[in-house]
Amino acid sequence: MKDVVIIGCGPTGALLANLLGELGVSTLVLERAAGVLEIPRAVHIDGETMRIIQAAGMANEVLALSRPGHGMHWVDAEGETLVVREGQQGLGDQGWHNDYYFHQPDLEKAVRAGLSRFPHVELREGVQVTDFRQDDVGVTLSVLNGQTGQSEQIEARYVVGCDGARSIVRQWIGESHEDLGLHQAWLVVDVQLYRPLDLPEHTVQHCNPSRPATSNYITPLRRRWEIMLLDSDDQTEITHPEKVWELLAPWVRPSQGKLERAATYMFHSLISQEWQKGRLFIAGDAAHQTPPFLGQGLCAAARDAANLSWKLAQAIAHPDSAGILNTYEPERKPHAREFVDLAVQLGGIIQETCPQAASVRNTELKSKGLCFPFPRPTLGPGVHMGTEGIVGKIGFQSVLPDGHWLDDLVGPHFCLVIEATQAHQLTAETGGLLEVLGVKVIRDGGLRSQQWLKDNNLAAVLLRPDRYVFDGLANLADLPLTLEHLAAWIKP
Repeated sequence: MKDVVIIGCGPTGALLANLLGELGVSTLVLERAAGVLEIPRAVHIDGETMRIIQAAGMANEVLALSRPGHGMHWVDAEGETLVVREGQQGLGDQGWHNDYYFHQPDLEKAVRAGLSRFPHVELREGVQVTDFRQDDVGVTLSVLNGQTGQSEQIEARYVVGCDGARSIVRQWIGESHEDLGLHQAWLVVDVQLYRPLDLPEHTVQHCNPSRPATSNYITPLRRRWEIMLLDSDDQTEITHPEKVWELLAPWVRPSQGKLERAATYMFHSLISQEWQKGRLFIAGDAAHQTPPFLGQGLCAAARDAANLSWKLAQAIAHPDSAGILNTYEPERKPHAREFVDLAVQLGGIIQETCPQAASVRNTELKSKGLCFPFPRPTLGPGVHMGTEGIVGKIGFQSVLPDGHWLDDLVGPHFCLVIEATQAHQLTAETGGLLEVLGVKVIRDGGLRSQQWLKDNNLAAVLLRPDRYVFDGLANLADLPLTLEHLAAWIKP
């Protein structure tokens, strides 16, 4: 019996398998297709996602095939700038740039290749999962081999569906969802260039009521345009090369590149109502679908994988603590929903097609700007000490005095970072309890850590394996109570 079977080896499933591999969890990945789908889809991840990739041991490989982002501009029909959202210069508080762009097939190949590092992780391609049954011990899957036509039964303690928007695992769990209201057809065009274009190296939102569009700079020789479809468009011909080049005429000509893909998509904003049924879970697009206006689709999927991986490892190593898995959906659903909701709001700004309403919008954007802080949502109820202040939010990553990054040093463990001048207050008794619980202790987290603790009026912070804050402590005298709550969850 495998510890975990993952259905689907897209970026979500491959990343989850790498995380489980790092945690020593016996994992089988089942993928219907043979090889990576050579079609670009996602193009963006954020700094938190790169931090998750770092935890999976794949940061250098992904960094080699991506580039930092350069912000976003909103422009009107005449190309006049309405508002600018600058990209952050240098590294952010996650220890990485806040934005990265890439070609998805390259990223998938790199992350999938990472699975070969683990003798306890196996990938099977060309197989289709057709049915399941589960009991108190595990899940039995019926799996059809696409080449031989033979069916077999595979047993696992837990099953995670990373099988996309048409997920069979979601069908098993329940198809009901929350609809946040955005359903709009767009044409997505990827162009391979013969040489770089003299176009902006930042994302441009073309707020043109006659034809809303988005222009994305992926790499010097790759660009993507997303063009909103209108009621007057003939969807049977909109993807014909002649029509596509006509729509791309403001930016690029056929002599400058070749069409890699032109496909229509219906952008949705959906959150599945149920993410778990017993030993079945869903993650990524199977659990939530977002329009692309915030670039958070793959980022949300990576957060699912990070949240679920350490909890699966905990439940497998210590079955008495398996109840921790019941916090996956309550924690992640409201967190993911906040990003989808903001993407819907941004879509409403960009997709305006009424000239009069667009004129009002332009005036407001020029006078007031478009001020939205990047979301840092709090997790829903779960493995943390409430929702006040920084508790339940993503924590920082700092460079330690010896030059190591925090996450590289502590690995997949709980971590207590103490303000340097307070470290002497840690008693031997409490230190012993920290050791029993497997909590790594950092007595000097470096300059960024010290400043973060000072800004939040904290003597210490307890970070989870996914680096969300379990608790912030204004006084180390409160640490025993915090550890008592932690022990109730992980049952050492």
